[in-house]
Amino acid sequence: MTGFAQARAVLWAQWRSTWNHYPRASRGGLLFTLAGALLWYGSWAAGAAGAAALFASPANRGMFPRLLHGGLLLAFLYWQVVPTLLVSSGVSLDLKKLLTYPIPRHQLFALEVVLRASVALEVVLMVAGAALGLALNPMVPFGALGGLGLFAAFNLFLSAGLRDLLRRLLARRRVRELMIFLLVLGAALPQLLFLKGIPEPLSRLANSAWLPVTPWAATAEVALGRGGIAAWVVLILWTAAAWRFGRWQFARSLGFDEREAGAAPAAPARSRWPLERLLGWPSALFSDPLGALVEKEIRSLVRAPRFRLVFLMGFSFGLLIWLPLAFGRTFGPGSALAGNYLTFVSVYALLLLGEVSCYNMFGFDRAATQAYYVLPTPFRTVLAAKNLAAAFFVLAEVTAIGAVCALLRMPVSVSRLSEAYSVTAVLCVYMLAVGNLSSTHFPRAVDPAQSWRSGGVGRFQAMLLLLYPVLGIPILLAYLARYAFGSALAFYAVLGVAGVAAGVVYWIAMDSAVSAAEQRKERILAALGQGQGPVTA
Repeated sequence: MTGFAQARAVLWAQWRSTWNHYPRASRGGLLFTLAGALLWYGSWAAGAAGAAALFASPANRGMFPRLLHGGLLLAFLYWQVVPTLLVSSGVSLDLKKLLTYPIPRHQLFALEVVLRASVALEVVLMVAGAALGLALNPMVPFGALGGLGLFAAFNLFLSAGLRDLLRRLLARRRVRELMIFLLVLGAALPQLLFLKGIPEPLSRLANSAWLPVTPWAATAEVALGRGGIAAWVVLILWTAAAWRFGRWQFARSLGFDEREAGAAPAAPARSRWPLERLLGWPSALFSDPLGALVEKEIRSLVRAPRFRLVFLMGFSFGLLIWLPLAFGRTFGPGSALAGNYLTFVSVYALLLLGEVSCYNMFGFDRAATQAYYVLPTPFRTVLAAKNLAAAFFVLAEVTAIGAVCALLRMPVSVSRLSEAYSVTAVLCVYMLAVGNLSSTHFPRAVDPAQSWRSGGVGRFQAMLLLLYPVLGIPILLAYLARYAFGSALAFYAVLGVAGVAAGVVYWIAMDSAVSAAEQRKERILAALGQGQGPVTA
């Protein structure tokens, strides 16, 4: 094979593996997923058509400078910053599976750059719509549209380089936690600025974003046919620098070993003793095999970077992202959101933990799940152990949220802590009931070392949008009872009834999940043993 024939073969193999995977799902679920994707990207395509119509009209030429300068800056931020803050890597190459093929490395980098468009398809559509409109506008030089092409290439190269750099940083144990905190602070920065206002130094920095030496400003000048050679030189230099940065980071990632970077040095037995005692509580509390399974589950989740990331976000990102809404100008300290802030953040953290501890319980086990079918342990005990481990981490999450709120001198009292624990516990039981069913009906293998990838099934995640309001009805009834009777006793009475109902639902769901685990054994093991292709999402 010559040229990009190898790359085309890789993409074709990935397309065939993806196509062969979907017929195993129900046709209704596939149609639901396609309808959701069509609705989302269709709305962006409509926006791109509107941008094309706007820029195609010569009567709107007076608005073009302001629209292009601001729009291209937003496109840059959406392309580079938003995926990083949302911990989303899009579609990318799995280099460990491609290095064995006789494909030149520069072709692998070119294919990686093309796949970088998947991280921001929305902004690609908008930029393409603006380019089409400018091409149809007789008052804009056609040759100047090359600036938008260079701007897209600049973002693709930079996105490829940033992805490889962050992937290596997040693979290192101590650097990973620091990076996560920085990402959390970056995601919460807009909310904090909305609450406190923009500081003067940051305001001066924002004003410098409109200087003609920035890539978005230079692209706007080139696209409008003005700025001369200087704007072209600035844009070409930015694109060349991004290309060099992307190639450099891609080359470093080719020889990078994630497992070696993430491995921890062996600690002395004396230093491990307190941690061993802390993690060994299930075996002291429960008899085997339940105690051993709960301890195994806790230890494996603690070692999974994906789980640690979500757990950390619960009591850091969850607190910061809702802080301006609860205590800012929108609602105010006297609002219901501020009064129930601890409970609200605890529930939000529980929803985050649902993906990694409830809805796909066997995802981290992957092919090792077959051991549960051959060991002389009832499958009901396995599910109960995973549920107890998930409940333990939910309890630890709420405790961490309460401790952080106390350290920040936020309103924390015994009654609010009791309310947070009670509401979260009831909702957790409902979520575990749903998770037992989803884990046996929608299993999916998940690499626990990949902090950047979601472990959920697309169609089931869409179903959760309908399930969450239903699961929240008992909680809402408890709050309505407290509002109607003005009594905490009424609140806990209704919440107690909701807890009993949750226990009944959990028991029924457990029986159904155990039955499904036996009937769907081959399909579950096949789904969990399925490896990823050379192009991963």
